[in-house]
Amino acid sequence: MNFKEIVQPSSLEEAYEYLANHQKAVIIGGGVFLKLQKREAELGIDLSRLPLSYLKEDEKEHHIGSMTTLREIEISSILPQCMVESVRQIGGVGLRNMVTIGGSVCGKYPFSDINTALLSLGARLVFFKKGEISMERFLGENYVLNDILTSIVVPKVEYSTCRYFKHTYTDFSLVNLSVASGENVRIAVGARPGRSVVVPDINTGHTSEELLARIEFKDDIRGSGAYRRHIAEVMLTEILEEGLLWK
Repeated sequence: MNFKEIVQPSSLEEAYEYLANHQKAVIIGGGVFLKLQKREAELGIDLSRLPLSYLKEDEKEHHIGSMTTLREIEISSILPQCMVESVRQIGGVGLRNMVTIGGSVCGKYPFSDINTALLSLGARLVFFKKGEISMERFLGENYVLNDILTSIVVPKVEYSTCRYFKHTYTDFSLVNLSVASGENVRIAVGARPGRSVVVPDINTGHTSEELLARIEFKDDIRGSGAYRRHIAEVMLTEILEEGLLWK
């Protein structure tokens, strides 16, 4: 992507003012995937000078700044295991040092492993002006928010894990799956190849085939929907056999 102009605001108020006054402005987080896009934008709003890179926690939740990199998530000792697992094979360490969690979320990339993990955790997104919105609603509806993501709130859980299948170590996932068990059990599936979705009507007596029966898997040049479904069922079966999900 080419920008006619790039600004580096020193406050959220200044950044939002740029965004509100320029119809075709683009927010720049890590900027990694923006570099791959072949289009031109009038204004790029670089958030790198804002204090939006942090990992905090309280008794019930984790608070993650939107400019926190995937590498910071990977080496964290406090975040849910599914988040740590979801970023370990995204490119190399150099790439993970640049890609931000905010950029991954707002891009709504259908191949995203971290988005699937966040969805299974019941994460909430905090925007500068519009406040909180659930990750599920943000991914499930065609939101075009003229706003700035400031943080992600992640409830603490007792158990979580993320699984994904890739043809090569650093490739995008062909399918991914994340589960979390806290006050309730949540299962999310992504790279179907559509955006991540939550598995409905979870019952402890269901098999992996029954749990995933209402999830749509599609064909693309990388694999068929039937192939993706089979892989997802195998991954979920392995998790169920571990006996930890229903604790």
